[in-house]
Amino acid sequence: MRKVTILGLYNSMATTIFGPMDILNQAGRLWNRLNKTEHTPFFDVTIASADGQPIRSVNRIEIAPHCGIDRIDATDLIIIASATYIDDILKRAPHLVDWILYHFDRGAHVASICTGVFLLAETGLLDGKSATLHWGFADRFKSRYPQITLEKDRMFIDHGSLYCSAGVTAGMDLSLYLVEKFCGKKAARQSAKTMVLGMDRHSQVPYDSFPGARSHGDTLVTRAQEWLADNRTKTVEYDNLARMLNISRRSLERRFKQATGMTPLAFIQALRVEAAKQMLEDGNLTFSEITYAVGYEDIAFFRKIFVRLTGLRPKEYRQKFSGYTDAYAKSGAYHKA
Repeated sequence: MRKVTILGLYNSMATTIFGPMDILNQAGRLWNRLNKTEHTPFFDVTIASADGQPIRSVNRIEIAPHCGIDRIDATDLIIIASATYIDDILKRAPHLVDWILYHFDRGAHVASICTGVFLLAETGLLDGKSATLHWGFADRFKSRYPQITLEKDRMFIDHGSLYCSAGVTAGMDLSLYLVEKFCGKKAARQSAKTMVLGMDRHSQVPYDSFPGARSHGDTLVTRAQEWLADNRTKTVEYDNLARMLNISRRSLERRFKQATGMTPLAFIQALRVEAAKQMLEDGNLTFSEITYAVGYEDIAFFRKIFVRLTGLRPKEYRQKFSGYTDAYAKSGAYHKA
């Protein structure tokens, strides 16, 4: 069996500890038990804290670890739980970085879940590589680690012996992927079936609701973003916007791209797609009606933009995010009295 150490941290989301533990622990066990065959467990999972003391989760529930990291003599895989409060974590346990590097140098693979990538980034192992994490922390990550390429659309990334995943439940996608990588496709399929998990989530694009960076510090670009947001359903004359801000259009586009990672045109498109997403989630308007409402007249053109930015067709998006009760009703699984 491969030895796995799940590193729980101060204010970790409990799911980022227990999710991977449950998926890896059941591999080779639960499927076999359900099919009345001999257990062939693939992983031996240990939860460790920095000092052996209980892990205070973000919900203020204390999680009792199996041990402290000083009791881990050898491990094949380290999984770093979410680490949103990275400065507090490093202040409380400055030895964590050296501990991760020690085991990595001895052949251990290292994976991070959600904001756990902040701690992985602190090791320097991701320098010059790419990373992903929950879309809501993308700006903060890019600002803190400019030497790492952020691919915030990715659900998880594999660098051979380094891995990172997006939001909390993306850790389950990564865990299932690790079952496949270390134990084969058959074991992964069995795990997916027993845990009732899909094996088809590769992008977090449909979940992102932040069009463009907002915490960049460029007040002129912030003013431009606010004006575009207030006028997103109107025809935008970018020359007029530049004059209003007392800057040339070329300079505006350069500064806007530098600050937000997108052009003003891409930003207004993202704003309109975000508005369309809300309408698809909350109402019964047709996509044609939504197209006109957000400021477009060419339905086919806006549909292409919507698919490009969300990865889903409008109908698929509505089905995915219209809510459990709506989806359940449409499925015909129950009938109202």
